[in-house]
Amino acid sequence: MTAQGRPRRLPVTVLGGLATGVRDCAADLARIEVPGLAVLAVRVNSRGRTASWSWRLYERSGPVDGGTVTPSRPGSSRLLPPDLLPVLLRAARAGRHRHLLLTLPPGMQADLVALGLLHGRARGQALADHVRIDTAAAVDLSRIEDDLSGGDRLLDHHLGLGPDDRRTLAETAARHLEAADVVVTASMNDPDPAASARAVALVHHLAPHASMTHVCHDPLTGALRLPDLSPLVGGNLFNADRVRDRHGPLPIPRQPRRPEFGVRTTHWSSRRPLHAQRLHDTLEQICADVIRGRGHLWLANRPHTVHRWESAGEHLAIETAGTWLPEQDDSAWRSASPQRRTFAALFWDPYYGERRCELTLTGIDLDVPALHHLLDSCLLTDAELALGMERWQLSDDPFADALGTDPSR
Repeated sequence: MTAQGRPRRLPVTVLGGLATGVRDCAADLARIEVPGLAVLAVRVNSRGRTASWSWRLYERSGPVDGGTVTPSRPGSSRLLPPDLLPVLLRAARAGRHRHLLLTLPPGMQADLVALGLLHGRARGQALADHVRIDTAAAVDLSRIEDDLSGGDRLLDHHLGLGPDDRRTLAETAARHLEAADVVVTASMNDPDPAASARAVALVHHLAPHASMTHVCHDPLTGALRLPDLSPLVGGNLFNADRVRDRHGPLPIPRQPRRPEFGVRTTHWSSRRPLHAQRLHDTLEQICADVIRGRGHLWLANRPHTVHRWESAGEHLAIETAGTWLPEQDDSAWRSASPQRRTFAALFWDPYYGERRCELTLTGIDLDVPALHHLLDSCLLTDAELALGMERWQLSDDPFADALGTDPSR
């Protein structure tokens, strides 16, 4: 109980990531070394059309409870099924544990699961009244560069959440890092020192605000060196608004860090719109050395529509993400997030409103001036800009197949 007599909310750290070996090693160490910590391991069997879920609750002595759940109704396989929420509620209300580490299948994003928990209900009770959330990601430093750079799909490595899961390793690995309050690292193989340093730099650039803890082996005895596990036990850092903005139409730009071991991050922005054909013709060059890119675009021939940019390795998605805020529409402004309203007011232009392009791009040995020059070459020229929005249409839209027609026209 708290000093005010309310039940203490159980600190729950949601641990995801592609590195299942690192995840399980960190979970085993935590339940043995952290007093009062239990591990709730959730796994999914997604073979066939209906996923089944298993769970095991581990204390210091080993497994103490478990079961299997087949969801009673269809739902998103990227969230915990409602049938599992009573298990979490029961663990929170039992009072046996001081901390809970919830470990996820590799295809599940910890931030989306955490957001689902905070909005979830079990047995008529809101889970948010019984738990407080942090998120963490498990990273294999000997694999992270390859995971972020390639084009393999999760299904190619039996990590997908179902037969229709088309996500790539690269986009999933990047999202795990960007979502984490804590990053647990280890090297399951022995990379050379330069590669290991570059891998750590990638983690720093993609998760600049996350705490890090490293699991390693003693080179003489081969035994595990005990890492500092305190970041895993409830820092109460999870921010639901930040998650919504990260998945919203205008993600808040990630601020560049100084270059580290060849890893560079740059932020490019423009108040001018992009010429769709020139951008389309330049995409391959823009993405050539970029490991991770996120942001939003203003395409001149689609003047009312926001387009999200998300690239990771060989994966690139440019998607419609709603419309720009109109100047006089109180309901649209009220429905926007506080972060978006703040940025819209800050960047508001009397003619263009909040319209702008912003991209945050990370790569290894990235030629930043050349990359900015490429992007700048796709912007409308002064002469094109002077024609006005009504004259920016294209007879042949190169993004028509991917984006469809502009829904706002």
